[in-house]
Amino acid sequence: ENSYVADSVLVIKAIKETYTGPEGTRQYTSARLRTLNQGDWKYGRFDIRAQLPYSQGLWPAIWMLPSDWIYGGWAASGEIDIMELLGHEPQKVYGTIHYGGEYPDNVRSGSSCTLPGGTFSEDFHLFTLEWDTTEFNWYVDGEHYLTLDSWYSANYGFPAPFDQRFHLLLNVAVGGNWPGAPDASTVFPQEMKIDYVRVYERDDN
Repeated sequence: ENSYVADSVLVIKAIKETYTGPEGTRQYTSARLRTLNQGDWKYGRFDIRAQLPYSQGLWPAIWMLPSDWIYGGWAASGEIDIMELLGHEPQKVYGTIHYGGEYPDNVRSGSSCTLPGGTFSEDFHLFTLEWDTTEFNWYVDGEHYLTLDSWYSANYGFPAPFDQRFHLLLNVAVGGNWPGAPDASTVFPQEMKIDYVRVYERDDN
């Protein structure tokens, strides 16, 4: 019930409700969608047009994980965050890569992009990542805000770990160490709406 298509838009909904599952009883539900073994890419341009949720404790993300974990557990095999937002900062998104050793010996690099006016919950915005053999570039609505061209994996030099297949994930987390927990100010339900996901592979011909 937390993910569905309505009016040609994919909706991921976070709901405040009591739910008992394999990991015990929780006070919120949400959804995570992934393309593992259905959409796996090594390099490309990723365009995702989305409208994001807001409010304390909300953590929407558009990101990528390794499909094969060639270099070891997280984050030795890498993680690519195309877009993350903290619900109490609805005007700012983050682009990040995680790499290095396995936790807790992992490191990260990245930056943020702040809208000149308004918030990411008020309308749809285009989040773009260009991933090539030697660098990553992040854009919001076509405006470039970050380039990264240096990374490594434990016991492996550049360009590992970002020379392997990765797949996409779309989700709305509730709580977590980074955004903190919801509080009395948090508004539920919350929705991330995805108009489209488009992946372009480079033509080397």
